Amino acid sequence: MKIMNLVWLAASAGLLGGCGGGGDGQASNDTPDPPTTILSAYSFEIGGVQAGTDMVVDVGGQFQVGVDLGDTLRGSVNLQVNSPTNVSFLDFVTDAGSTMAVAVAGSETDLDGEFTINITSDVVAGVGDEPTSGVFEVVTAADTTTVMVVANGVELSLDGAAAIPFSWDDYDDLLDDDQAATWQRRASLAGGTFAFIFERMFEIADLLDGLEQTESATPIVTACDEFQGTPPAGVLLQGEHVFTRLGSGEDLSPGDVFDWTFTNCWFASSNTLIDNFMQMQNYIEVIDSSNTLTRIGFGPDNNISGGVLYFDWCFDETEENQGVYTIDPVDRIEINGGFSMLFTQP
Repeated sequence: MKIMNLVWLAASAGLLGGCGGGGDGQASNDTPDPPTTILSAYSFEIGGVQAGTDMVVDVGGQFQVGVDLGDTLRGSVNLQVNSPTNVSFLDFVTDAGSTMAVAVAGSETDLDGEFTINITSDVVAGVGDEPTSGVFEVVTAADTTTVMVVANGVELSLDGAAAIPFSWDDYDDLLDDDQAATWQRRASLAGGTFAFIFERMFEIADLLDGLEQTESATPIVTACDEFQGTPPAGVLLQGEHVFTRLGSGEDLSPGDVFDWTFTNCWFASSNTLIDNFMQMQNYIEVIDSSNTLTRIGFGPDNNISGGVLYFDWCFDETEENQGVYTIDPVDRIEINGGFSMLFTQP
């Protein structure tokens, strides 16, 4: 779904500078700690943060998508580890058996209602890229649509009927095509929702190796791009984002909480404006006796709740005409709720 296929804006580059590689939560004395070993592959889990609906996404004021994650999205991810301070995510596999429940409301169309996304064959994708293989089903009370990933697109089949091929662009466009069959539009929405959840997870995952650079109670304030002209009505010429670690000491420690607030934060490269607040609760980090990172993420642990939470967090697409910028409310994404995420040694 095009409106939900958002590209992360690399705010972490200005936010954290270098990368930390994950500390052990112990203050260094005279002898620096040896660098932590980062593995080249980890298993992942994406889970819910509350009973019932975990995340609600308002799409341009046109409809709302509610997602109930439960504790059921699992798989593995491959990393490129150049050093403990230079780590990037390469590709990932969502395991067969993973599932999520979705509810659509407010569309005033046949899309309103509930469906489940069931992964029936491992879905393989590069981080930030379209999948290269895999199969999932979109199941309602009335029918089942099979979405099979093929070269350069997907094939859609309703209740076992002959498959219909679509390019990736055409598959994305189905959602907004009033002439398309409802089951095809729902399949497009399901694919966009699936991609949206993983985009959010990897946004946060990209921050993990730099969190050690933060200091408790010392906010990191980063200026955003300045509008090269007249900003949209009510928007600052140059906004900022502020990242703060709320911890009990100077060093990064398990259980820490991170606040990230965006105020009219505009990114010229994508013409995107971000506003409002997100929080990463209950940092999890386990390093074993061989100094290998075995668990990392945000979520419930040691009887403490946790996860990544969004509070009216908005993406707005801006448009420029003769030096004057405006916002089309149809292109606004607003997120509330969140998810837990954990990477573990395979």
